[in-house]
Amino acid sequence: MQVRRLLIENFRGIKHLDWIMPIHQKLITLVGPGDSGKSTTLVALNFLLGDRWNIPFSDTDFFEVDTSQNIRIAAILTGIPKPLLKESALGLWLRGLQEDGNITEDPEDGTEPALTIQLVVGDDLEPSWEVYKSGRSQRLTSSQRREFSTFLVDERTDAQLRWSRTSALGRLSAKDGADRSVLAEASRAAQTALQESENSSLLNISNKVQERVNRIGGGVFQDIKPGLDTSRSSLGAGLALYDGSLPLASYGLGSRRLASLAIQQMAAGDRSIAIMDEIESGLEPHRAVNLLRYLQNDQGYSQIFVTTHAPIIVEQADLESLSVAQNDKGQLRIKSLAGSRSRLRALRRSRPSSFLGRKILICEGKTEYGLVQACLDYWDEAQNLLGEPVAVGHGFVLQDGAGGSEVALRCQEMMNLGFQVAGLLDHDDNSVQKAVDKARGAGVPILQWDQGNNTESQICSSLSWSMLEEFIKIGVDCRSGETTVLTDLHKAGLPGGQKSLEMESWRKSGLTIETARSIVAQAANKSEWFKNIDSGKILGEWLTARSKSSELGGVWTVLNRVQEFIYSDIEEG
Repeated sequence: MQVRRLLIENFRGIKHLDWIMPIHQKLITLVGPGDSGKSTTLVALNFLLGDRWNIPFSDTDFFEVDTSQNIRIAAILTGIPKPLLKESALGLWLRGLQEDGNITEDPEDGTEPALTIQLVVGDDLEPSWEVYKSGRSQRLTSSQRREFSTFLVDERTDAQLRWSRTSALGRLSAKDGADRSVLAEASRAAQTALQESENSSLLNISNKVQERVNRIGGGVFQDIKPGLDTSRSSLGAGLALYDGSLPLASYGLGSRRLASLAIQQMAAGDRSIAIMDEIESGLEPHRAVNLLRYLQNDQGYSQIFVTTHAPIIVEQADLESLSVAQNDKGQLRIKSLAGSRSRLRALRRSRPSSFLGRKILICEGKTEYGLVQACLDYWDEAQNLLGEPVAVGHGFVLQDGAGGSEVALRCQEMMNLGFQVAGLLDHDDNSVQKAVDKARGAGVPILQWDQGNNTESQICSSLSWSMLEEFIKIGVDCRSGETTVLTDLHKAGLPGGQKSLEMESWRKSGLTIETARSIVAQAANKSEWFKNIDSGKILGEWLTARSKSSELGGVWTVLNRVQEFIYSDIEEG
């Protein structure tokens, strides 16, 4: 079975979502900024397709706590399990699904047989599961919903590592009738019963769990078997999975989640749907990536829905599996990256963290990246004093654009995915202006220095003799010596007879302030005084310490617009 279309109305932070999923997409990895509705979407799927009946809804589950508008979660399903196709089950409720996601009331040539199901919650907080067609509906039973074979893996994994009537292990045992006598026996004399039933189906199930957990990277387990669940002694004897003498429930979160995933998939059977919020939770990067690849290739799943906040997952996932979630005042849009152009493909490899933010500033290079980093520290300190959110609270991500020609092009790609994005670049290369003008025409704020200036020349353009000497001193710190900087200056046009870095000597030799500014700016740029992030940050710290200086007014005019973009809730146009 597969979910082909999902509709959510008035559920938690989602006012409306109508998500048509790409055909034949097995693994769906939701990325995007925090609080955009990714996790809520997975919760909605689990509530709709899982077999829980006692979901404790509350007023806060309604969008903006408005209980006058019903919660509605609906899905169009294809690949319906055979038991549900019987006329005595749901066979008479089949509809037809077209390739574009639209529905016909009856299956027709060129359409897939599909069911439309929904979960509705009103102000009485009582959930109602229904199948509907042509304005009619019929309630779904818990056993019918169980045929959807959908399960959730989250932090509450320990229940799946024990035998009970409702756990996945319990359902596995119930399939062959092995649980009745052994569990009853265990409740009277648990350890004795377990020793006497070493060849029972419980042990066979344990062996299968061990094989599956090891396969997906859960650990190096060698002796998984039934054991006494000592964590619930007040409730009487019970059974749980052990590895040797240690219960699996005592392992780390990542290992427990992987064990829970393996067990629940075994209980759900082939062609199941798995839902996993924050796939990387509790896992080292290599295990998280291995899990992603395992899920993609395991034929036991028909569909897997996961979310992630890990750049390594964004980088390593198949691009076609990635979908970006963006929420605008409750209106949630989810856009697949399948079919994206080469620039976006390269970008998610080289700058994966950008896909996890809300606002992105793409800087021309490492100088500007480091400079803005220093400004962020300065601005965030001011925000803290005012009790206002810092940059990351606004979902801000800084990106090195790796060259001016890329900035505007990247900005447009990210804007098309729904991100708020701006660019910061030099204004000394006319070859990039066509792309800049196109991006601005599309609504992207591209921030540039004054005409003809790069970062270094913009800073030096209005400096006095004394400030110019200060600028050279930070160049000396970054270039590790006065001799090196003096050589750089000579290459940039400083007369060979000038052997001093003191501005008074330059001034007495007859150099004008305009010439001195030009020489220093050219030396800093061509000899790359600040062309790495660390030195760019040093330059930024020098600027922030002089933020009120009139000599740097042109620089701060641009940087103040950067600050406004980062900390304002109003997207620039």
